[in-house]
Amino acid sequence: MERAGDFLGKVVRRLDRPEAALAWLASAWPTVVGPTLAAHTRPLRCDAHYLELTADAPAWQKPLEHMKRELCARINQAWGGTLAREVQFVPAKPGPRKISREADN
Repeated sequence: MERAGDFLGKVVRRLDRPEAALAWLASAWPTVVGPTLAAHTRPLRCDAHYLELTADAPAWQKPLEHMKRELCARINQAWGGTLAREVQFVPAKPGPRKISREADN
């Protein structure tokens, strides 16, 4: 029996749409890079073999700069083809902070 992630990856590859590839990558991210890296990084954009990632802190981004080739290899292996040839890190945009339930009323 085929795993759902493998089957969906094949379907998404046929769509040939950047947003479909990004959706697949975002869902497969913990499997591709492992739970520790996935907890601190996330894919933002994937188009024309160019992948933008963000890390939640510069302390994570710096060591990952040296892993760009390995990240591309892992992504491409999981995708079953060439999805990423180049990885670029972009700063995390400040978003809304988590508000306590009490303060949200």
